[in-house]
Amino acid sequence: MNELMRSETEDAYGLKKLQNVILNIAQYIDALCTEYGIGYRLMGGSALGAKRHGGFIPWDDDLDVFMTPTEYERFRDIFNSYGDHFRYTLQELGAVDERVITAKLRLNNSYYEEPVVKGWKMHHGVYVDIFILHTCPDNRLAQYWQYFWAKYLIVKGLANKPYDRRGGLAGLAVKMARVLPKRFLLGYGLKQVYRWRDTDTECFCNFLGKALFKNGKYSHDDFAQTKRVPFETIELNVGAGLEHFLTARFGDYMKPPSPKRIRYEQHASTWNLDTHDYSDRSDEKYLF
Repeated sequence: MNELMRSETEDAYGLKKLQNVILNIAQYIDALCTEYGIGYRLMGGSALGAKRHGGFIPWDDDLDVFMTPTEYERFRDIFNSYGDHFRYTLQELGAVDERVITAKLRLNNSYYEEPVVKGWKMHHGVYVDIFILHTCPDNRLAQYWQYFWAKYLIVKGLANKPYDRRGGLAGLAVKMARVLPKRFLLGYGLKQVYRWRDTDTECFCNFLGKALFKNGKYSHDDFAQTKRVPFETIELNVGAGLEHFLTARFGDYMKPPSPKRIRYEQHASTWNLDTHDYSDRSDEKYLF
């Protein structure tokens, strides 16, 4: 495992070693995409970390990238044909007819425990998240339609899992969704989210994530082109309109969040690089 973290980066949260493992996975994704001309860009807190910290946010224990549907499908085909399958596994969540909700490139022979899926029969390796950057229609009613089905898929995926920390209306929706079959309307919902992928519109969107309607839409110009930026000791891609995106997504993005929000955003409860058996992965088809 290469040492990619800056020596001067502080380790106040005890995550620097994990961040280095994650950054090695990201470096592999970057190398594969660069070699085969596949686009990607950092998203969410990873894009914010690149701008505000020159690398990881100190308390961040994951890394996220955006790929458009076409970019992801090319990445999947290239990885399946030429990828390093000894070291990595591409895990697709909510896959139906070549469409996916999200994907993770996981490091084999590692373990990353998340309470939400603890005990599930699946690959639990340390990972980089690959989120799909969808085309958002210009028509407002069509946007609400796409948003509804994206959030339905999120809620149904949470309902499939035994652990959930949501309360209020979101928690109630999760409880109600538990009475439905585990893959109920998965294929139809995905079709509605992907429906505008080949159209020319003003916006991209990430409704299949935490963002709500008002901050889940992003200017097409912010992501259509990419640029290289420093990230710890390497360089990774971000959208060319990085600052505009961060303002739309986070508001005053240079202001750190509260300690409570920091705890909420973290994923792992424990991790290690010991050999782990992934022979039985029968639960993965319900992870969406």
